[in-house]
Amino acid sequence: MVLAKRPRPKRTLIQRFFLLCSLLILSASTVAAILLAYTSETVGQIPRTAFGNALSMQSSETDEPLNFLLIGSDSIANLPEDHPLRWTSGRSTRQLLTDTLIVLRLEPRGGENGEVKASALSIPRDLYVPLSGYPDSMKINSVVYFTNKPTLVQTIQDFLQIPIHHAVEVDFNGFMRLFETLGGLDVYIEYPLRDRKAQLDIPTSGCVSLTPEQALGLVRTRTLQAYVENFDGWYGKAPYAWVTVDGTGDFGRQSRQQDFLILALQQAFDSGFRNPLKISQIIDEILSGNFVTLDDRLTPDNAIKLAQQFKDFRPNQLEKYSLPTVYDFALISGEELSIQRLVESRSDPILDIFRGSVDSNEENAQQVEDNIQAPSVKVSSQSKSDDQITEEGKTSESVLPVEFKNNQQQVFAYSGSENNTMTNEERRAEILERAGKIKGC
Repeated sequence: MVLAKRPRPKRTLIQRFFLLCSLLILSASTVAAILLAYTSETVGQIPRTAFGNALSMQSSETDEPLNFLLIGSDSIANLPEDHPLRWTSGRSTRQLLTDTLIVLRLEPRGGENGEVKASALSIPRDLYVPLSGYPDSMKINSVVYFTNKPTLVQTIQDFLQIPIHHAVEVDFNGFMRLFETLGGLDVYIEYPLRDRKAQLDIPTSGCVSLTPEQALGLVRTRTLQAYVENFDGWYGKAPYAWVTVDGTGDFGRQSRQQDFLILALQQAFDSGFRNPLKISQIIDEILSGNFVTLDDRLTPDNAIKLAQQFKDFRPNQLEKYSLPTVYDFALISGEELSIQRLVESRSDPILDIFRGSVDSNEENAQQVEDNIQAPSVKVSSQSKSDDQITEEGKTSESVLPVEFKNNQQQVFAYSGSENNTMTNEERRAEILERAGKIKGC
């Protein structure tokens, strides 16, 4: 007996929808698995630096906090032959100063409700430190130049008493190429900005799409100048003038670096940075340029697990800190140089966060808040730079050198208003609040 073929039931619209979803999930899982394997293999190809016993041992637990040392070097070895920094930096391809030092603490369960937490601590490049293993003291940005990277890590750990589990280094060229790969950055500029030493030139104000060179200059500048209208100088009011708005050196620079980092990450995340394909593109860029170096203990598997734990982290959740320091002078190699000394009495509440020994109570939180307030931008009357500040005043006919002095008795009208008079110091501080900050569009 031959049975009649049973008619195949037709799938309903809902059944078709769920089948399509299942296929999409299966396809996505397959692609993700392939990309994960690819990422693991390529991360393993990134150049490594052997740190020996300099790095702190990390727990085998995957949810334990980790401190990463981010090193921004001024190496010009990977820059194109015709790049301006090759002849303006004043250094050979073998010289290496650490232009930026940031300790990034990642806590997979550090938040109030067990969520992820990230904190960033900027270390001033002029911080005066005793060199670990040597009888000498020097600026922290010179440690690698005179010794090596493991000594830098050990010096930071010994001086600040914080563990460093991993280290990542990016040089000048790496910064610019990663910047391009991430899709650039749109920032709002209150005034045209420049710093000749940092090769910074942003000639327009408003919403600006930064070039890689402008981005690098913006995070390196220590003597930021703004193009300001109606600035009253020593020889009278100039319609326009280039005014040094940030004389705080490392303090202002650290703040801009942290703000830039948050904005860049935020924009990168919004433009698809969470996409594995985008991550693969970034890794390919890193491998092709050899401008990013990792420590030899960071395994591909650990890096990927950490990235997965922080996949929902938003850059604006990053908690920012700076070390409290004071300016001083020290005799280094027979020359008196400006340095920064750590204010130990005020630094412990901040460093305790990166030591993992901070208590989550209101009293301690307030103590940390009191100690991380940004330094006043008002110039001290005892500072050597108060004696005379040279600016450039620009008229419609020519550019004339104009000298301005920080004189509390010298007042001027802001934006032509006779009712709102401020001293040069106050005007400079007001401009800094707007010109020295990096903001999104």
